[in-house]
Amino acid sequence: MTTSYLLVALLPLAVAAALQPLQILVMISLLQARRGVANGLAYISGMTAFRLALGALFWVLLSGVEEAVESGGGQFGLIVGTVMVVLGIALLFYGLRYAFSANEGEEAEPTWLRKLGDVTPAKAALIGFAMLALDPKDWLADLAAVDMVAAADLSGVASLLAYLWYALISLSLVFIPLILVLVAPQKADESLNSMNAWLGRHSRTIVIAVAVLLGAYFLYSGLEMIGVFS
Repeated sequence: MTTSYLLVALLPLAVAAALQPLQILVMISLLQARRGVANGLAYISGMTAFRLALGALFWVLLSGVEEAVESGGGQFGLIVGTVMVVLGIALLFYGLRYAFSANEGEEAEPTWLRKLGDVTPAKAALIGFAMLALDPKDWLADLAAVDMVAAADLSGVASLLAYLWYALISLSLVFIPLILVLVAPQKADESLNSMNAWLGRHSRTIVIAVAVLLGAYFLYSGLEMIGVFS
């Protein structure tokens, strides 16, 4: 697989990882605090640090497990494919169950979002780190991205750049509120409030779409690795 093909292949996965309404809502709340821009930058730094650390961890674990399985005569691809199928079915079930569950209208805004006004940049960085650390969907997306990069069998530098590309796109939507504040500070409150209201109306739909998209990706990729389509 060439580098350009890998970057294109990673794009849908990165977009799915980026479509997390709560992450954007937190950024909006931080930007409306007293140290808005500093908190926003720290928040993104925390998220970036976690994603890079998790990617490195997954790379080491996948390499070690693959070597151990293959040396023992096992088929690593079959194991990974089976796990991906199970995860895909679980995500699809979650998305469909959420879609057909009772909908009370707009999603309620978490009360703790209103307590971010006095957050320091250091705490904002920790919040960014925790936002990804406590989100299983993010772990799954990062694992799939690392597996895809490893399977491409590129050089070390090319593999790192490919994962950085994935990490950048996966955080792209969090940058939008920050860019709005930096480019048009006079209209920042109006823009952020509009974005906050839109996310409040559509967050349920976005969560369902991401779960179904990731579930379908994992299910198809797992079945392909098992050899169902060969």
